[in-house]
Amino acid sequence: MTLNFTGERFLPSCEGEMIYEHWHRYLFAQAHVAGRRVLDVASGEGYGSALLASRAASVTGVDISPEAVRHASERYGGAANLSYLCASCASIPLPDASFDVIISFETIEHMTEHDAFMAEVQRLLAPGGLFIISSPNRVEYSDRTGYRNEYHVKELDGPELRTLLDRHFPAQHWFAQRPCFQSMLWSLEGPAESSSVLAVDGESAYPAELYFLVCCATAPEALAAVRPSLSLVTDRHHSVYTEWSRTYAENRQLGARVAELERELTEARAPLAALPPASIRQQLRTLVRSLLGVLRS
Repeated sequence: MTLNFTGERFLPSCEGEMIYEHWHRYLFAQAHVAGRRVLDVASGEGYGSALLASRAASVTGVDISPEAVRHASERYGGAANLSYLCASCASIPLPDASFDVIISFETIEHMTEHDAFMAEVQRLLAPGGLFIISSPNRVEYSDRTGYRNEYHVKELDGPELRTLLDRHFPAQHWFAQRPCFQSMLWSLEGPAESSSVLAVDGESAYPAELYFLVCCATAPEALAAVRPSLSLVTDRHHSVYTEWSRTYAENRQLGARVAELERELTEARAPLAALPPASIRQQLRTLVRSLLGVLRS
């Protein structure tokens, strides 16, 4: 079974910034699931659950869409430690304390039963377990841009999400995520202690060096403060990303217009194809005479 992209859920075949956003979250979570029982809520196409299963003791993906669950089971279900279940995230038919880690990426904005969902996570999470959740920030995602995702039912801003989580999970460590264009500067002498650049398969993916920057000294101790590191520089106004987004939107519109014109051309050719060649030549002569008459007048 094949899923088609509708905008409701991410597919590995997608292009653009969605690739970085969605894979990045699962790669982050992958570092916390080794040897543990994992629940992936709103598992969608199933790619994320499959990635987590490469390190976890077991992974169960849950999604409300029967089509998505069937697709994920057919594509990824061959792994012995991976399974998929069709259920609502507010009512998952599994025993209490079944999981050491529960993942929920871009789920909460698709529903209104937020507290019921949090209570279900609490029920399923084993003592000492970890819950990792992501949510779009309504202020940046919708309010500032004017963009409205037709599949989002109730988006939250930061304070609203914190208030919700505070009622259920008193211990929290927040991260921020945003795709952007930037200049990367990294050490060639060794990896930074707490930084990494990863490809979607989890392997190191530093790009080819376009420039070199070298710190030099005659005495080695002069370099003592120069440590392996990774730094990123971007502009606060995201000007390059804004320009890319504008161009991308224009290209999509042009592509749609080209497709429309191609359909019109095909429809216009159909009546001509049914005529004998002599009739087509006669119609063209008549059309040319008419045009010449217009031009002379």
